Amino acid sequence: MTTVASIWAQDKNGVLGTGTSMMWHVPADFAHFKASTLGCPIIMGRRSFEALGTPLPGRTNIVITRSHLYEADGIDLVYSIEAALKHAQDKAEADEAPYIWITGGAHLYAQTMDLVDELVVTDLDLDIEASNPDTPLVHAPAIDPTVWAVDPQRSDSEWNDKSGDARWKVTTYVRR
Repeated sequence: MTTVASIWAQDKNGVLGTGTSMMWHVPADFAHFKASTLGCPIIMGRRSFEALGTPLPGRTNIVITRSHLYEADGIDLVYSIEAALKHAQDKAEADEAPYIWITGGAHLYAQTMDLVDELVVTDLDLDIEASNPDTPLVHAPAIDPTVWAVDPQRSDSEWNDKSGDARWKVTTYVRR
């Protein structure tokens, strides 16, 4: 069975961005995201897709929307999380992909916390709220330590060197 995982980057307070954009530029984390998700189906909400502006190459881009009138080129549209996961599983099996990735946004991360097997979280050494006090921000879901355990083999024990705006480190969580 293919592993279903969420992948996101957050600041030290769990900020993901504004809901339509990230508020940082960390090229090394972008490279990590690309290396992790390439060749695998990715599932995202419509607003996250619109923030990207274009489908991510080398991946099946599955976009969840409630609007049956929504159209966009280069994506597979579905209307529920269940339909997205079924479609992604079919694609992953056909392509022999090891993962199905949930790539955002905040609502989708929260709605799928009970459905995913792993969380791959990049922590950024930034405090977005302090530098943008009047900007509405969205946050990552809380990671319950009674449900999730850190996988030390796939997690950084120290901060990686600054890349663009911030130092960064990846933590991989697996279900207990």
